[in-house]
Amino acid sequence: MTAIKHIRIQNFTVFDCMDVSLSDGVNVIIGRNGTGKTQLLKLLYAGTLMPSRGRRMFAPCFGLRDGDDNLLRDKARLYSDIRLDSEEESHEMLTVTHFKTDARYRFECSMDLFDAEALPVVYIPVKDMLTHAKGLLAMADKYQDFPFDQTLLDIIRKANQWKLREVPELATRVLPHLEKAMDGQVVIENEEFYIKKHDGRQVKFSVEAEGIKKIGLLWQLLMNESITKGSLLLWDEPEANLNPDFFPVLVECLLELSRQGVQIVLSTHNYLFAKYFDVRRKQKDLVAYHSLYADETGAVSCETKPHFADLEHNAIMQTFDRLLDEVYHLQVGE
Repeated sequence: MTAIKHIRIQNFTVFDCMDVSLSDGVNVIIGRNGTGKTQLLKLLYAGTLMPSRGRRMFAPCFGLRDGDDNLLRDKARLYSDIRLDSEEESHEMLTVTHFKTDARYRFECSMDLFDAEALPVVYIPVKDMLTHAKGLLAMADKYQDFPFDQTLLDIIRKANQWKLREVPELATRVLPHLEKAMDGQVVIENEEFYIKKHDGRQVKFSVEAEGIKKIGLLWQLLMNESITKGSLLLWDEPEANLNPDFFPVLVECLLELSRQGVQIVLSTHNYLFAKYFDVRRKQKDLVAYHSLYADETGAVSCETKPHFADLEHNAIMQTFDRLLDEVYHLQVGE
C-alpha cells in the first residue's frame, strides 16, 4: 500500500521543528485554533503534488504570490526526503524556492513506494466550493490575482470530472449510506451541482443544507474515482455544519474507505466526531490520533496515540471537562 509515513516541518508558520508519523489508515488531528492543523494538511497536499505538478505548486496551496512572505519565518525550511521502504533504499529531494526571499522550503515524507501517479490526492477544504463552481475556474484562469488558493480551485476540478456509470468497487459499501443520508445522488448540469432526490426533485447546491453538500461531495469524488484505492484523502473539519446524527454514518464510511486502501488525514474540533472513530473501529483498523499543542515556549509539538482517550494534550476533552464542571456547579452549587 502506498502511504505517507512521516512529515517533518521546520521554521514554518507556527512550527519550529515538528515531526508527525502517520498511520496508513485514518489520522485524526486535533488542537486549538492556531496550532497549525490546516497548515499541516496543506503541506501534505502540496508536497504530494509537487513531483507531478512542479515546484511552483507549493506557494499557490497557501495563497502565496510573488512578494508574499506572510507565512515565512527566518530561514524557513520544509525538509523533503522521500524515503522508499525497500531493500535498496533511495532518496529523492523536493525543494521549492520562495519567490521573494529565496528561502528554501523542503517537505519530508517517508513512503513505501514513491510514484506520483500511484498516489492520487484529494484535499477537501472547510469552505463549500461547489455552490460557486459555475464559471469560477474560468475566472481563475483569466485573472492572475484571483483571491482563492489552489486547494479551493482543485476541489472544483476534481468534483467536475465525469462520474462512472457503474459504482466503483471501492465505494460499493459506502455509497448506499451516503445516498440515504442526502436522500439522493449528485448530478451536474451546465457546471452547476444538484442533488437529485429519490422523489425526483432536483435541489441546487446553493439552497441545499451545508452538511448535505459535504456528503454529496464525498459521493461525487467516489463516483468519479478521484478517491480510489491507494489514494490520500485530506479533509479539513469534515464535521463542520454536519448534523451530529450523521457523524457515525460519515465515520463508518471513512473507516471503510481506509480498509479499502485509502489513507485519510482529517482535522476536527468536535468531541463526538473524534470519539466515534474509537467507538466504530474494528480490531484491525488503523487509526491514529494526533494532538497539536503549544508548549511553555509557544512552540507547537505533536502527540500521537492510537486512542482518543490516551492523549495527554487533548484540547477537546479539556473543554468538555470544563463544561461538565460548570454544569455540576449549576446543579449543586459551590
